[in-house]
Amino acid sequence: MKRLLIFLVVLAGCSDGVEEEVDCSTLRIELKSKLDPTTCSPADGQISVSAFGGNKPYLFSLNNKTPQLDSAFIGLQGGRFVIEVIDVAQCTKSVEINLTNFNSGLAASATTTADTDCLAGNGSLQVSPTGGTAPYQFRYKNAVNSNPEIVSLKSGIHEVTVVDAEGCEFVLGVNVPRGNTSVSWATDIKPIIDTRCAKSTCHVAGTGRADLSKFENVKSLASEIRTRTQNKSMPFDEPMPADQIQLIACWVDDGVLNN
Repeated sequence: MKRLLIFLVVLAGCSDGVEEEVDCSTLRIELKSKLDPTTCSPADGQISVSAFGGNKPYLFSLNNKTPQLDSAFIGLQGGRFVIEVIDVAQCTKSVEINLTNFNSGLAASATTTADTDCLAGNGSLQVSPTGGTAPYQFRYKNAVNSNPEIVSLKSGIHEVTVVDAEGCEFVLGVNVPRGNTSVSWATDIKPIIDTRCAKSTCHVAGTGRADLSKFENVKSLASEIRTRTQNKSMPFDEPMPADQIQLIACWVDDGVLNN
């Protein structure tokens, strides 16, 4: 998969540009070593990964938390962890790694429903714990309760922790999938393009740039528009609001429909 870093003049934000391609398929991440936790408390599990290819420097994220430069993660409970590497070109690859609590049968799995709400998020996950000592508590972000269902989730990796009556914990990195969001070209996207991009001094006929007042041109350049709005290099004159950026991304991911 190739990701465009700098785009052709037709999408250069009303300035000349040069196309340069980066091959995301060369980026890899692998497990280097792991240490299962030897006790429920304090947590002492460890995971170390290695990244190859792509474009250095790399950042590493555990269960979608704040990325770090270090490829090692310490102080971990048992659980299922998703570790992602992000290179300088914003290419990403991930690996799933399991740690087992010593002398505890506590484990868990989760079922999910897809997120079909572009802006708010309406996905959900349901945790099913096994082993350990009931009753169980469930921690998501800063909230702890007895409800195994977590709702109103955006697509992506979410971390939920099961805590049993003995204080043992099992961490789950759960991927909530993305469903079709039904973002509309006519209602949601065209007004954004017309207001922010297809202006008399930029992407319209007679300027020598792609005429984004025409649907067929927007469709053919949809991936580039998505990337340029995401990295905030388009529009060139002022930042686009976050909700507009997200609507464009959802529309492109839905298949660039003339709906």
